This record gives sequence, structure tokens and C-alpha cells, in this order.
Amino acid sequence: MLKGGVVKSTFSAQPTSDPGRQSASSQKDTPLRPLPTELTRPAVRLGGGYAQGGVRCLACVRRCLLRDGAVGYCTAVINHGGTLYNTAFGVIAEASVNTMESKPVFHYNPGARTLSLGGLGCNLRCSFCQNWEIAFRDARDAAGLTEPNLTPDAAVALALDQNCQALAWSHNEPSITPAYTLESARAARAAGLFTVYVTNGLITHEALTLLGPWLDVYRVDVKSLDTGFYRQVGGLDRISEVLPLARRAQHEFGIHVETVTNIMETMNDSDEHLARLAGRIVETLGADTPWHLTTYVPYAFMTHIPPTKPETLARTKTIGQREGLRFVYTDSLTDPDSANTRCPRCGALAIERTQSRVVIGALTPTGACAACGEPLGIRMAPATEHTYASI
Repeated sequence: MLKGGVVKSTFSAQPTSDPGRQSASSQKDTPLRPLPTELTRPAVRLGGGYAQGGVRCLACVRRCLLRDGAVGYCTAVINHGGTLYNTAFGVIAEASVNTMESKPVFHYNPGARTLSLGGLGCNLRCSFCQNWEIAFRDARDAAGLTEPNLTPDAAVALALDQNCQALAWSHNEPSITPAYTLESARAARAAGLFTVYVTNGLITHEALTLLGPWLDVYRVDVKSLDTGFYRQVGGLDRISEVLPLARRAQHEFGIHVETVTNIMETMNDSDEHLARLAGRIVETLGADTPWHLTTYVPYAFMTHIPPTKPETLARTKTIGQREGLRFVYTDSLTDPDSANTRCPRCGALAIERTQSRVVIGALTPTGACAACGEPLGIRMAPATEHTYASI
């Protein structure tokens, strides 16, 4: 049983260099579930008519065109007989129990205990991915399983058994498995859990329309504003809708949004770029939107880039605040106040965060500063339901 730690699958990683071009001829009996019809579209030929057997997947911005037997770039979607299915449905490769802060999410039910789940595959191939063992794994073989190891109902039951208040999809990109996410989110809502979508932001408008009513938190990566950066490190540069989709989640569906940027020395850390990025977050999502700045750790296939310096994080935080963001957080170990929430008006300590605990200070039940009344944009659970957990 989970007791606050991490459970990882024992299968070995077999990353695929070009999954989108591989055949599905060797597909075994694995857990499949049809994609919601809202996320599929018969492919239209130039000049009219439909491409024979071709169906376009609308789950992510790649919008893969899949003919019968073909699998998407993510390996989590396959065309069988003109119908798109999610492969490895309910196959969870990693699960952990921790707090909201680990996502990181700081302004939604602080300290709430959360069950985080991750499956197989991804629509990016980030060279520095901390979870590449599962994100690069070919989802078609479902880790050798023929049945789900954690159905949506079982995931909710596990969350409740672990005294969690939330169910999160993390560790790999959830937009590639909309069938599982949708069923799980509906079950979580029915059970009184709130839902956390940890994403690279490459979801489509069609997918957000489908999932939006069932999501409570949308924690989105904003790696850079430069398409060249995404192309170099992740293999995809269709990023124009990352922030507009986050805004739509926020305004149309009332979803709480927080942003994260992994700061990489010499890659995305110039003053000019950081100022543009912070300004775009303010312009698109508002000054109260948290911006989390995380330390780059050399890993996987990009070990030549050095770790982020504490002074780089401090410089970026100053830039973000100068551009108008009221809540900029870092994971710097040299700054003991880097993860705390302080009132930008009077400086009162609203929430103290350390590596082991979350302590509510000068914060009202409505998420305002208890010292001066300034709204802090923090969403709190009803007092009768709220509990706090160690990180």
C-alpha cells in the first residue's frame, strides 16, 4: 500500500526513436478503450472525399493522421479498423501520494494530500525528461499487461483509501490518454475528490472542451516562448496555443491555473526572454497566476547543460516580479523564503512551506491575507473538509 512514497513499475524502459512511423502489426491483446468521438475526425482527401481508413486524432496538437493499423507519435493511440483507441488503458506505471505542492501547485487547497498517477508514452521527447523511463516507453505493449492494473474506479478507491483529497495525472503527459483521464475525472468528482491536470500544455481545444468541465486544477509547463527551444529539446514547436488554452481553461471552465518554467542555463534564461515570458503570463492569465521556477538537473540525454545556479533563479524571480507577477516561487535551497506565500501588499506570511510541511499562517478561509484583507487568489476547501499533510 502507498504510504506517502512512490511506487514505480518494474518493467525496463524501451524508448522509441520514431514511434509515429511504426507499424502496429505486432499489437498484442492489450487494454484498449475507444477515444471519445469528439477527439476523432475522418481524414479528408485533397479534392474531396475521405482518405481510406484514415482518422485524425484530436487529443493533442500533433493531430496525427492514422491509417488502419497505425499508431500515433505518443504510442498511446492506435487505429483499429477505422476507430481510434487508447492503448494501455488503465495501465499505470507510476503512482505516488504527496501534497499539492509537489506538482507544484501552491494556490489550491494548500497541503492537500494527492494521489498522482502516470502512464506510458508522451507527445514530446524532451532530452532532459526526469520520467523518460515511462514517458519514452512504447505504450502499445502495455508493459506486458492484458488488463488494466488501475481502472478509473480503482484509482478513485485508492485515493480514498490513502486519505487523499485529490487525484492528479502527472509523471507523463495526460493529454495522450483522454479516455482514461475523462473516466477517472468523472469518477473522482462523484467521489468528492478534486482533480489536477499536470500538462505540457499541448492539449487541443477539442480536448479541453471535453475535459474542462471535470478539471479543477490545470498546472501547465511554459518551457519557453521560442519555438526553436521546443524543437531542439522536445521535438515539437506547435506552442502558440499553450497560454491561450490555459486562459480558456481559467475563464471558460473556472479551472485554477498555475505555470511552471524549468530554467536552463544558456537555453531559456536570458533577461529579454524571461521578461517576455513573465509579461505574457501577466497579459494572458493575470498577475495573480503563480509562476514556479524550477532548477534544471542534468539528466537523461542532456547532461551537458549545467544545473541552474541559485543566482539565476533569484534573477528570474526578480524579473517576474518586475513584470507584474505577484507570486513567483523558486525551489532554491539557498533562499528559505523561496516557496513561502507572502502578501504582496503588507508582507504577512500567509503560507510557510518547507521540505517536510505546509503551515497555514495569515490566511483567511476565503484565501485572503488575514493581516490586511488583500485577496491572494488562493482557493481553499471548506473548513470542515480541509486537512493538511506533510510533503
